[in-house]
Amino acid sequence: MGHVNASAFPVADQRTARVDHKAIETALGALRLLAAAAVLFLGQAVPNVGPLFVLVLGIFFAGYGLLVMLAWARVRSAADRERASRFSLAADISLIGFALFVFAPDPSWTIYVCGFLVIASGGIRFPSGALLAAASLSLAYVVVMAFRATTLGIPLSAPLALLHLAGYLAAGTLLNAVLPELDALREREHDTYEPILQAQDDAGEAVLMTESGQPRYWNKAFEALTGYTQDDLAGAPAMSDLVIGDDLPMTAAAEGPFHAQVRARDGTLVEVDVMQRPTPASAGDRRVWLFRDAAVRQRAEAGLREQALHDPLTGLANRALLRDRLTSAIAVAQRQDTPVSLLMLDLDGFKAVNDRWGHHAGDLVLIEIATRLSGTLRESDTAARLGGDEFVLMLPATPLVGAIETSRALVDFIVAPITIEGKPLTVGASIGIAVFPNHGREAEVLLAAADSAMYDAKRSGGGYRTFKAHVGTTQP
Repeated sequence: MGHVNASAFPVADQRTARVDHKAIETALGALRLLAAAAVLFLGQAVPNVGPLFVLVLGIFFAGYGLLVMLAWARVRSAADRERASRFSLAADISLIGFALFVFAPDPSWTIYVCGFLVIASGGIRFPSGALLAAASLSLAYVVVMAFRATTLGIPLSAPLALLHLAGYLAAGTLLNAVLPELDALREREHDTYEPILQAQDDAGEAVLMTESGQPRYWNKAFEALTGYTQDDLAGAPAMSDLVIGDDLPMTAAAEGPFHAQVRARDGTLVEVDVMQRPTPASAGDRRVWLFRDAAVRQRAEAGLREQALHDPLTGLANRALLRDRLTSAIAVAQRQDTPVSLLMLDLDGFKAVNDRWGHHAGDLVLIEIATRLSGTLRESDTAARLGGDEFVLMLPATPLVGAIETSRALVDFIVAPITIEGKPLTVGASIGIAVFPNHGREAEVLLAAADSAMYDAKRSGGGYRTFKAHVGTTQP
């Protein structure tokens, strides 16, 4: 019971997969062997047509039981299960028929009970197996009783025979009506709970159910988290050794969520977030535990932060992260009395690339420009994309002269041809420069100043400009 999957919930149209046949057939096989021993040791005390028949019945019982167990041990597919089911049903009916022949003068209630069990097992094995078993047993009963009466001279009680036949057919009819309803109930349970269990596995949500502090069930996600397998369930450690924490809520009323560690099969400790729910008091000390790998959560949170603060196309900082870093850089510059330069960059000719080659080519150009900008940065610098073809470079501890030198290099750097799918494309750049504290003492003021200077450069045909001043030329 280490994990649950689709095979644990029988589906109605799987004609031979209604229940866990192997477990049932193993139990029936053990009962057959016990019955064989009882026949061999106690059969002589039962009135019969001869000791030899009792001996043969016991041997037949034991041999048939072993053959059925072997048939089920070799089941590997639905076809194997179908053959084993039909063989088991045929052998059961043959055994009842042989027992009817051996025990005399009256097979009595023991044979009737065995027949009922055969009818029930037939109903479990096949959609109409109960009726099939009842009809087969009725036919065997008639043939054997007629043989006993005509050949062996054993009197036949017509009312008793009719009672047996009516009982077999009534049991077959009843079970044939009840078992499909039970099967439909299992199918509804499958349709309801299997998607939930599968979703928990897919989401990496480990589920563990305990009784009196001992594991009784876990799913595949728990196996993946801890390394335990289905075979380890019976010998799994108690919850006190499996889940470790300073303040675990072990009282019946306590619930999560809380943080803890799970001891994996190899002894390592895995950080987890835990939620546990006690079941109703009538179910005893049974609890359901949900575990999530804390590292997975932390990575997911980091990924969300990354998405919230970075441009999805280029991976550069977005406007929010730029504003935060610029504010911090200005605060440091005020304390240390150092400048901060801001370069606002807009691509020239980018619209023509989109119009001629399409937006896919435009995206590749933006990615390449972002790569070039990132390659020029110091560790303290920040490159950001504000949207469209507009980029910003923040250069802490950089005076105006340094910003101008950087801008001149960027113009040369950006104008270099970009090869997109074998086609050389060229774009230019218009750059606006603003410097703290000369052109503003707040982040938004500096951004507005750099933006104004960038539009001044663009109106002049490209190149770089400082805020409210003409520095450099339109030529790189």
